[in-house]
Amino acid sequence: MNILLFNPYYSQLTNNYSFILPAPPMGLMYLAGFLRKNNVDCKIIELGIFAATDSIKTDRMVRFGISDETIERTIAQENPKLIGLTCMYSIYYRDCIEIADTIKRISPNTKVVLGGNHASSYWREMLKHRSIDFIVIGEGEETFLELTNCILKGAPTGSIKGIAYKAASGEFIKTPARPLIKDLDSIPFPALDLLDFKRYLSEGNPFAMRSPAAGVISSRGCPGDCVYCTVKAVWGRSWRGRSPKNVVDEIEFLYNTYSIREIAFLDDSASVDRTRWEGICDEIIKRKIDIKWTTPNGIAHWTLNKDILRKMKKAGCYRITFGIESGHPATRKFLGKPYSLAQAKELIQYANRIGIWTICTNIIGFPYETMESIRETMRFSKSCDTDFATFYLLIPQPTSDVYQYFKKEGLLNFDKFFDSEEFDEKEFEKLNSVLNEIGTDTLYFKKEELNKLQKTAYRTFIVHRIWSYLLNPLKLIRKVHSMEDARYILRLIKMGWGIFVRTLNPLNKKTSDYLYSKSKANLTK
Repeated sequence: MNILLFNPYYSQLTNNYSFILPAPPMGLMYLAGFLRKNNVDCKIIELGIFAATDSIKTDRMVRFGISDETIERTIAQENPKLIGLTCMYSIYYRDCIEIADTIKRISPNTKVVLGGNHASSYWREMLKHRSIDFIVIGEGEETFLELTNCILKGAPTGSIKGIAYKAASGEFIKTPARPLIKDLDSIPFPALDLLDFKRYLSEGNPFAMRSPAAGVISSRGCPGDCVYCTVKAVWGRSWRGRSPKNVVDEIEFLYNTYSIREIAFLDDSASVDRTRWEGICDEIIKRKIDIKWTTPNGIAHWTLNKDILRKMKKAGCYRITFGIESGHPATRKFLGKPYSLAQAKELIQYANRIGIWTICTNIIGFPYETMESIRETMRFSKSCDTDFATFYLLIPQPTSDVYQYFKKEGLLNFDKFFDSEEFDEKEFEKLNSVLNEIGTDTLYFKKEELNKLQKTAYRTFIVHRIWSYLLNPLKLIRKVHSMEDARYILRLIKMGWGIFVRTLNPLNKKTSDYLYSKSKANLTK
């Protein structure tokens, strides 16, 4: 096979690791479908593992992936001319480099092409590694297809838009950007058949009402400008949506071919175009597809109204995630979410009344955040009447804008680490800690303090929510219309209790008051 697409394994430090099942490589599956449509055959190879017992441990690292020997055998057997490798997240960039080194060790003439969020942002640093030949920057389908055809034909690649490479002179070349694909309907559905897709399906996921569950991406990009988001590195600030018919065609295909009974819309901002979003609901209703669905990545609540919420409910939506992130106006302005909290609160409460479960996501640990702003976030989460709230510690991804603020304040800087060809174990340990949501120091808090605040936020919210249900059982009763709903509530109660138990080391009042006075004093400096 001339073309292989690798979904990389990932590694973590032995002193801080947790096993995560491989996610379906949506980007690679879209790419493979596009290649196949244009008469280019390829294979997708999963380098990750599906059981923690198959991990490979050393004194320093744990690899959740197959061995180098297995990778080498695959390359020797297939003898590819080109291997594409996705490098989405900064925390796994070393894994991608190691995989590239393995490829070149067994097959020096095979071209290694990287794409994805981290590779697009740090293309120059990645190209300093000799095992990497090309970087596809931004949206990959058209660029990778053109690059593939040139490599297979032995044609020059310098005129291809949207790539970066190291010239024979040693100069790093980045070609002009390629325009984004306007018509997303022209891209085939993900090539699920090139993998054992059923291994990735969410069977028995406690957060899902039905199983098996699968993801659908109905749009690309987001017009927002949130400082913590990395979407802009690939899509810019544009947003493009697939047509309602095309989206529901895919849902119907998943329903009939893989017996999928629940869909998660994995869009970065699914409802930007209100008419299109309403059209998707109308199409599901018209076809009478018995499907449940959610919006786990959040939804553009400022585009919604009560009429659309009712239609979403009728179309099978049972849970909406509202990306609130902060209840503090100044913090919301900093992070790039100037939208009305009053409007969000009204929609959350209405969604609850019509029987839709609601989740508010919040982030703690912005560089200039104070105790008062964190308390305001906790207060809003309680007052808005959401069924559940999450309180994530900020992950300042190196490809996000907020990372630059941490650099400016001298709190973080991984640029030299990414730029070096030598592996700095101490810096990697710090990177691993920050990007695994263990927290990072801000101007006013140590990461240990933020961890305590996170536990307090969860603990106080859960206690508040339990009391609200006890005082007004109607809040739960109106969510129950079937035995399926009742079983789901029991699972949620069990999960909520588990989270509560894990937060029983709360931040006591003395410590809380100390942190509050500390952050307030720092603001007056």
